[in-house]
Amino acid sequence: MPQDQTRERKRRRFFAAIFALTALPLLALPLMATIDIPFSSSVGLGFLIFAAGGGHVASTASVYVDRSVREVMRPMPLRFIVVPAVSIVATLGAVAWGASSSLPAGPVAALYMFHLGWLHYHYQRQNYGIIAFSAAAAGNRVPRYLDRVVLLPALAGCLSVMPVFLEDAFPNVNFWSPLAHLFQPAARIAFALGVAGLLALGYRRPEAFRHPRTVSFVAASFTFFLPALLLEQTDYAFWSYALAHGFQYLFMVFILGHEPAQRVLHSAWYFACALLGGLALHRLVGNHALFAAGIVLTWVHFVLDARLWKMSDPGPRKLLKERFDFIFGATTS
Repeated sequence: MPQDQTRERKRRRFFAAIFALTALPLLALPLMATIDIPFSSSVGLGFLIFAAGGGHVASTASVYVDRSVREVMRPMPLRFIVVPAVSIVATLGAVAWGASSSLPAGPVAALYMFHLGWLHYHYQRQNYGIIAFSAAAAGNRVPRYLDRVVLLPALAGCLSVMPVFLEDAFPNVNFWSPLAHLFQPAARIAFALGVAGLLALGYRRPEAFRHPRTVSFVAASFTFFLPALLLEQTDYAFWSYALAHGFQYLFMVFILGHEPAQRVLHSAWYFACALLGGLALHRLVGNHALFAAGIVLTWVHFVLDARLWKMSDPGPRKLLKERFDFIFGATTS
């Protein structure tokens, strides 16, 4: 049928684009590290970090102009209206107050540790969502417990970068120092356990891993955090997968937040949110109050996404099936 062929072409282009957006930074940044290009010397890399960092977080705001997305948000005003509004007001207060005062470093460092954990969890939940999309396109469901198994490589990545990031951000706070030597061994153990769990799932549910596309995205979710375990240059390691995550998100939100009847308006608003919101987030530096405000705004992004992309909820499920109809229509073997 011509309609099925069109749907399959869209499906292939979508997954090819997602895979490329994932793979390119995971390959390019470790290569740059290997040939000793200074991390801060590339203007192009700095722009990509801006786009995939603050830009991708801010792009979440673009979906508010979409009537169908607002219908999904309507039953949850606390999550989608009150929490973002309070966070923005608190951030404006931090901007005004932070110039003359600052928060104590210890609590902000603890906040940052929690943030790094949630950040890596958020990254891998998005990867798991892409695996679920891929399985749905093949007419399958992801095996039970895969959502937990894939969190182990994310934990490995978090444990690998955390000591360096804490030392860089808080050189005078060292409450984690007695355990610093345990982070890397714990990261390797977590990754090995994840691989073992994946092999066990493959043995118990081989039919779930028969489609090459699903296998590719499961493998990508594990290799995603390998740079953190293998590279000594932590900035290159972290941003290789942070860029991959940001590019995935920008691409998928561009599709989600585009009501066909208002595509031009939504496109303009999408790029405005990514650019202006990203610039605003990048200005939240200078002291601990502003640093904490930036973290809290990023958490708002986590909280909104956790529900907006949740296929188990009827509202988001209906919206996602409409916007990604080429995935959830007729399937291929």
